[in-house]
Amino acid sequence: MDDFGSGYSSLNMLKEAPVNEIKLDMRFLSAADPYGRAEEILHMIITMGNHMKLSIIAEGVETEQQKVMLQGFGCNKAQGYFYARPMRKVEYTELLRKDKAEN
Repeated sequence: MDDFGSGYSSLNMLKEAPVNEIKLDMRFLSAADPYGRAEEILHMIITMGNHMKLSIIAEGVETEQQKVMLQGFGCNKAQGYFYARPMRKVEYTELLRKDKAEN
């Protein structure tokens, strides 16, 4: 379920739809958090997803601090500028080739 926590990606949809992965909306990691609730909401969603044996992916990870926080909450996948900027297929293929050679 993409963009979990926003729009139609709600708890009711999680209950009613056959999902095995939830992708957290990137706005949970944005700077705009006027009431200081985003971190706690993220923690609870990740805990709930792990309890339900769902794969959790956070989108919009831009800093080491965000990555460490998410890992501490039990988030098992992430994407965002911290890892890589958008790239062409040729660049991505080369990146995978280099990674495979290093490991």
